[in-house]
Amino acid sequence: MKKPRIGFVLEQALGHVAYGMALRKALEKRTDFEPVWLEVPYGLDGFGKIPGVGKNWTIRGSVRARQMILDAEAQAPLDALFINTQTVSLFSGSIAKRVPTMLSLDATPINYDELADWYGDSVQAAPIERVKLSAHRAVMKTMTWFTTWSEWAKASLVKDYGVDGDRVTVLPPGTTLSNYPDPHSKQFWRGDRPLRVLFVGGDFRRKGGDLLTQTVRDHFKGRIELHMVTAADPPKEDGVFIYHNVKPHSEPLLKLYRESDLFVLPTRGDCLAVVLGEAMASQLPIITTRVGAHAEAVVDGESGYVIEKDDAEALRDRLGRLLADPLLLERMSRRSRALGEERFDMQKNADAIGDLLVTLAEGRVRELLAPNFRVSRP
Repeated sequence: MKKPRIGFVLEQALGHVAYGMALRKALEKRTDFEPVWLEVPYGLDGFGKIPGVGKNWTIRGSVRARQMILDAEAQAPLDALFINTQTVSLFSGSIAKRVPTMLSLDATPINYDELADWYGDSVQAAPIERVKLSAHRAVMKTMTWFTTWSEWAKASLVKDYGVDGDRVTVLPPGTTLSNYPDPHSKQFWRGDRPLRVLFVGGDFRRKGGDLLTQTVRDHFKGRIELHMVTAADPPKEDGVFIYHNVKPHSEPLLKLYRESDLFVLPTRGDCLAVVLGEAMASQLPIITTRVGAHAEAVVDGESGYVIEKDDAEALRDRLGRLLADPLLLERMSRRSRALGEERFDMQKNADAIGDLLVTLAEGRVRELLAPNFRVSRP
């Protein structure tokens, strides 16, 4: 039987770059289908000259994605499509009507509207928002299947876009666990040196880097060592180390994860940050905020702490608790890794995506809807 040819359309923006890299790596050993990788570039290129729409990522990304799919089909037919995310799917509805298509998303447009201020976006006037909603609903009706990174996004698909919940599989963005040290090799902090806290966030303020540095400066100077991977250039100060141009999955980044004791991301706006899975794989407890689906990823009081955004007092309190109790830090470290293995294993989650796509490519959608069907997922 001929192997199905499956197109993977990957948005190249924000955390989706790292997600696409990890997905591609995880599926490289699959021999039951032929993957066609279509990475949709973020840059403006000639689009910047188009008045009104050229700088809109949804428009230019969707135009590019559609053309890339058509170009791939000109080489040979596609038996199924995987599109990550809805941002680049807007003009692919006519293709999805004839090619079984799975839409992957970290958040719906309405989810994003909740976070618009922090993504440099804004909610438009009501008539425009109605047009946007109608356009996305129309293209979603053409999709055969959906995967979401969280229950938060799935709930919006069902409530706001009329998607059948039985056609949605929740698969968090995973991490390649084999890239990280064996959990038994971890040397846990015992209070004999400053606690090494890692922060990874390109957008320093949106990710809460300013709140974290201020909290450490005011309350934990000399007791916490901050290591911050970011695109920003905050003021230099003792005990704060800034790293620029550190690529996803690179050895310099993996080294920082290995050498850290705690991961802190007091973000003000996120859907489900990919770096949370990386922290879990590194056996780091996590302090983050109750935004997007972060409360689904971190079990408050077990694998770390979930606090409200901009709550400096809560951040100070949770850091203080862990500084005062190395054994609590160790317990949370172990629990964080266990959750990563259960739910954020990229190999396991990518294989589940691959299995779903092969089933779609072979025209066996009814099997997916059967009561006894279970996808191999966490």
